Amino acid sequence: MTVLSLLVTAAVLGGAVRLRRRLARLYRPVPGRRAARVPAHGAAPSGGEDVAHGLVAVEGAVVSGQIRRAAQACARDGGFQVLDLVPADLPVERALDLARSVDPARYRTDPLALGRGAGFATFASEDVLRRVGVRPGTLDVGAFGELTARLRQYARTADLVVVPCRTTPRVPACRGRRAWLRGLGVPVPLVIARSALGWLAVVAVLLADPRWGPVAALAYCAVPYVVFAGTPLSPRDLHRVALLRLVVTPWSWWRTLTDPPSAWEGRHARREERAREHYRDEYVQGVRRFLEPRRPDCPWCGSRSLIEHVTSGDVLQRKPGTFILERCRDCGHIFQNPRLTSEGLDFYYRDACDGLGSAFSERVFARQGGSYRARAELVAAHAEPRAWLDVGTGHGHFCRAARAVLPDTAFDGLDMGAGVREAERRGWLRNAYQGQFPDLLDRLTDRYDVVSMHHYLEHTRDPQAELDAAVKLLEPGGHLLIELPDPESRLSRLLGRHWVGWLQPQHLNMMPIGNLEGALAARGMQVVARERRAAHQRHDLVCAALLAITAFGPRPDRPWAPHAATAADRARRALALTVGAPFIAAALLLDRWLVPLVPGTSNAYRVLARKDEG
Repeated sequence: MTVLSLLVTAAVLGGAVRLRRRLARLYRPVPGRRAARVPAHGAAPSGGEDVAHGLVAVEGAVVSGQIRRAAQACARDGGFQVLDLVPADLPVERALDLARSVDPARYRTDPLALGRGAGFATFASEDVLRRVGVRPGTLDVGAFGELTARLRQYARTADLVVVPCRTTPRVPACRGRRAWLRGLGVPVPLVIARSALGWLAVVAVLLADPRWGPVAALAYCAVPYVVFAGTPLSPRDLHRVALLRLVVTPWSWWRTLTDPPSAWEGRHARREERAREHYRDEYVQGVRRFLEPRRPDCPWCGSRSLIEHVTSGDVLQRKPGTFILERCRDCGHIFQNPRLTSEGLDFYYRDACDGLGSAFSERVFARQGGSYRARAELVAAHAEPRAWLDVGTGHGHFCRAARAVLPDTAFDGLDMGAGVREAERRGWLRNAYQGQFPDLLDRLTDRYDVVSMHHYLEHTRDPQAELDAAVKLLEPGGHLLIELPDPESRLSRLLGRHWVGWLQPQHLNMMPIGNLEGALAARGMQVVARERRAAHQRHDLVCAALLAITAFGPRPDRPWAPHAATAADRARRALALTVGAPFIAAALLLDRWLVPLVPGTSNAYRVLARKDEG
């Protein structure tokens, strides 16, 4: 137990030091000193321009005229389109939430950084406020959290600044915390489960190890002092929380979960109830109607030698239905059979990346910045593109990140979902096209020297037609960049239906790399680069763990659940998250450090092909 106690102590203090490093990077303006300018992503620096800003604050926040003028000057001198104000006396629990959710250094420079703040007040340029569709004023805590997340998406430059505003001592530190986190798109059960895991570890060693357990408990109570020492923050409840942390922490969970719902949460609940009624009406008709008749032959080569490969439910949302992937023995093509109808695809895509699932998808896509840049760098090594069309662009995250690599390239996007229009409003795309790629071909008047399809072809009903459209649109000598999940990966065999690459029911066709390269050659395209290891995304084991946890304890409030959420459903979900947290942590480490060392475990491949100039 001594070793375990020391490990827990080291983990507690190590986490505190990491959070302290983050908070130490918060900017505190010094009178007479100009703010450091941050270059806009893919554009010229905007610092120094006299841009008008408006203030949006949470209800009850008081920002003096002096603070307003200082923040306006900071935003102008630093060229920040969005500047979140962090009160210097922010309560401990809210300050720790801030430290866990945002690294200020990355927040300033990463174009995909998620919008985060202190939940107090934010300055935003009038242009950003206009495009978001909000006016200066006050909002309830949940709506302010939602706005904070959106403002960062619309801004080229953003930062957080510590100001000597005072929060209201009469308002408890956890008042509105649940609504704030939900507004930001942060899963509250996951936040509490992570906190509970650390607290339980400390309490366990305290009870089991009389000699070294108290050391772990003292380290746990000292965390607030370690985190805030030498940073611009001086929480008003620092000493009370530190001395009583073993008691205050579980009390904060209770207050967070039982806090009266905000007006924003009420609107969100009514929205979910309308969605629940809509899903209930559809379930009366059954989901079997969404499946076409089973086809007897392979859609890639026409062979009738088929074998069942994977059987799975809806892994992403847990909507009802069972889906089968079959494999062609002759060419290796894997496809959904029977296949979803167009209406079925609409049903299973609904609330996945848009609607109720938009916050989740934003978190997922924001973590892919390294992969996005690698794709752009591959093309940059072979060409200097003038105009680039990203097919299946979603919300345009790739184009936003790629602009840092190719600042002189104009990026357009095409997608079936409404998110592509949102990407255009954010300024992430020059032009947005919504619909099916082959159907929109005649409307795409621009000629492109690069067309990309990143994790797109596997979602389409006819990949061959999509390739035909891409080749037709490309200029002679232009490049086609394709990235797909690799069905030949060892992990696909090891994890079976728990491999996230199968992603049923959204993935309709899974092509081995040989099949794709053969199809490109038949269309006059020459493969100039292929990548497997470089295209690998380090998430297989952690996704498998999350899928298992979700299977045991799905989200109880999902509108497509077979019945209204009960206390038992919520307890099961909390238990699944708490018990599964160590497995998720272990899976993260294995995904990052071990899996990349094993040959054949790459979960994706990337192919760059050039169109013949003849």
